[in-house]
Amino acid sequence: MENVTTLNIRPSDILLDRVFNPAQDQEIGGATPAQLAEACGIIPDFFCQACMDADPLTLENIAAGMDAAYQFGGFCYPFNGTVDDHNGTYQSEHDDDPALAPLARFIFDGFECFVYEYGIAAIRDRATRETKIARFD
Repeated sequence: MENVTTLNIRPSDILLDRVFNPAQDQEIGGATPAQLAEACGIIPDFFCQACMDADPLTLENIAAGMDAAYQFGGFCYPFNGTVDDHNGTYQSEHDDDPALAPLARFIFDGFECFVYEYGIAAIRDRATRETKIARFD
């Protein structure tokens, strides 16, 4: 009998360009890419599937696709706040909430998805900079 090695590859691993710790945050800096991928959970898979299914490929259709995959809310219950154009840091509209550096940024065509701690995700049209923020926990 031979030893068999199992390799777990998800469509999002192949179809999305990804950058782990795009803000180069020192607190996240000690985590390995595998740990950051694990921390992102299945949000990249929701984003990937929504992008592939969107017809036409628009921010609204991606948000609707992610909500349909998640089935427990998401962008239908949007968060307010901003996502920094330079490094993707999320700042809530509540002054007492700390800014969150993205764990990772995933890109599909002209759209990107930032994933943060606490299941927070932001999607953005890279051309118009329109952004939607929600929680997928």
